[in-house]
Amino acid sequence: MAGNGDLRALVEEAGLTRREIARWVNVVAERRGQHLGCTHTSVARWLDGAQPRWPIPDLLAEVLGRRLGYELTVSDLGLRDRRPPAADPFDGLSVARTVSDIRRAVVELTGRDMNRRNFLLGSTFGAAAFSSPALFWSTATGVEPEPMEHGGTGRVREADVERIRQTVVMFRKLDRAQGGGDLRDTVVNHLNGVARTKLSGTYGDDVGRALFRAVAELTELAGWLSFDSGRHALAQRYHIQALRLAQAADDRAYGAYVMANMACQAVYLGHGWEAVQLARAAQQGARGALTHRGAALVLAMEARGHAALSDERACVEALSAAERSLDAADGDDDPAWCQYFDKGELMHEFAHCHRDLRLPKATQGFARDAIGLRTDGYTRRCAQDTTFMAAAHLEERELDQACAKAGEALDIASKLNSSQCNDFLREFRTRLKPYARERVVRDFHERAEELYAGMAV
Repeated sequence: MAGNGDLRALVEEAGLTRREIARWVNVVAERRGQHLGCTHTSVARWLDGAQPRWPIPDLLAEVLGRRLGYELTVSDLGLRDRRPPAADPFDGLSVARTVSDIRRAVVELTGRDMNRRNFLLGSTFGAAAFSSPALFWSTATGVEPEPMEHGGTGRVREADVERIRQTVVMFRKLDRAQGGGDLRDTVVNHLNGVARTKLSGTYGDDVGRALFRAVAELTELAGWLSFDSGRHALAQRYHIQALRLAQAADDRAYGAYVMANMACQAVYLGHGWEAVQLARAAQQGARGALTHRGAALVLAMEARGHAALSDERACVEALSAAERSLDAADGDDDPAWCQYFDKGELMHEFAHCHRDLRLPKATQGFARDAIGLRTDGYTRRCAQDTTFMAAAHLEERELDQACAKAGEALDIASKLNSSQCNDFLREFRTRLKPYARERVVRDFHERAEELYAGMAV
């Protein structure tokens, strides 16, 4: 007889009519929270060879298996198993509860990032997702440091940890000079290797704590590079894992730095209020562990949040506090991660904030000072400060000067692979639209298209 012979044989063995099968399929579906409305006519079509939609094959297997007293698979029924792929239970946003969970989380996140080209591309950044890890970190008071001793494959020594630190220093220099776009995948691959081999190795408590601190820096760097590559949902997950690693390492100062970078990402994506809260939580949670230079960096991120909210008074207060803190820094006790934050960097933050406050003359002055104080190797910052100057000229309706400065920024940015720089220039070009018929504006757009052929700027 034509049709699905396997299904016919099992139905006959079960001794069920078509109406009974339809009724039991509907009952099992209802128990799973689904409404199907199958009828005896539906069953007739299946027996004749039609492939029912999912999850009916799975329901049929359960109904007939219960009747016959033994387990059946979908293929036993002569049907194709078209069940959707299982949802990935790992989202990278959850706070790891134990040290073992942290190790697994970093391996899971980097592994998915490496092996799935489109991993999280359809996901969006959510400022609220920072709340739980930030609260977990900032409220962990009076808790004994987590035991770090671990027995695994291969002994991890202090020299291994120092190599990770030096690698991070090298990667940071390359990032400032070249942007994160070309460097990101290299860092993620390196982090995955470190997580799989070193975090899973054998080490005592002291080396383990130093190891987690170094891996926290490498993880945060992967987050920053993802941010600079425009992968914001992915960057958010790396920042969350970096914060938990810093907490396990009992390094509250570095945890505050990670929180400051969370604030930086939040304000960049338009979440000024959340940025202020993250920066303030970083200051409170550090509990005096920050050096003057580190404190200045965190205060600058708070100022950015206030500027995004157009709160000039609060912004100026935070910037002034950052300036006083930086003036008090002597550099002797600064960790490597904040040594870059010098007077030129602070002037960049002043320029950034005054740009957001729509104060063009102040923006020009601070951006000019930042560029004048810059040393070699800060290509991305120079591109950004030059774009800020262009935007300030445009705010003053000085088209010739605005387009000239923007042209300089294009020249600098063309040497980089940085989504941040491209976004700033894209915003500038958008603000040029009311002047689209002006010759100087048309010339600038033509030059931009030529320099960024194939790039969405």
